[in-house]
Amino acid sequence: MAIKPGSLGRPAGPTHRTHEERSAATRQKLIDAAIHCLRTYGYAATSTTLVVEMAGLSRGAMLHQFGTKVDLMLAVAEHVVEQQNAFIAEALEAYPVGRERFIALTEVTWQALSQPGAIALLEIMMASRSDADLGERFPAVAEQLAVSQRKGAWFLAKQAGITNRDEVDAMCQLHRAAMQGLSVMMMFVDREALDPMLDLLHRYKESMVDQLIASSAKPGPRLVKTHVDANKPS
Repeated sequence: MAIKPGSLGRPAGPTHRTHEERSAATRQKLIDAAIHCLRTYGYAATSTTLVVEMAGLSRGAMLHQFGTKVDLMLAVAEHVVEQQNAFIAEALEAYPVGRERFIALTEVTWQALSQPGAIALLEIMMASRSDADLGERFPAVAEQLAVSQRKGAWFLAKQAGITNRDEVDAMCQLHRAAMQGLSVMMMFVDREALDPMLDLLHRYKESMVDQLIASSAKPGPRLVKTHVDANKPS
């Protein structure tokens, strides 16, 4: 019996998706197509027409989901952030809780930033400087990402026994900025060329974490209680 192409893995009978399921599938197709276009052609060349063609959908389907290009770009940014957070959370499960997991956050974050969606997000971030509408609306999404990253890093740092949150926040932002810069470089050089820089970043992270753990373990100054005689004149 011949097997028809594309028939493997399909249920035996006809399937009926709800309107919500069809709408969600259409939305995801547009987001995936937009990520591909941003990564391949850049923000300026990623028109809604190009995205529709890449997704194999109609103009009407696009407008039903996203009224403007900026609406689509914001949806892409939010999708990429959710995808990165899920990837990082799952990957960190492979490391023991504490120092090792906190140190691994840098490597795992780099893996997340090496995915196609990360380049699309960088394109959107850079375009927010020149696209007035995007520039007005994107900062809220960027701030949400930054807050989420700082909270996640602080949670892992506390599990490692670190108590200095200001240092952890600064380290988190520094590492993220460094890795975003390396992501841009990766568009022009082989990934292997970045290995020495990533190795240096990793060694810096280990050294800094050990210093923070050591300083957190030191006992603070003890308060000496003194008895004050209320009857004694001052």
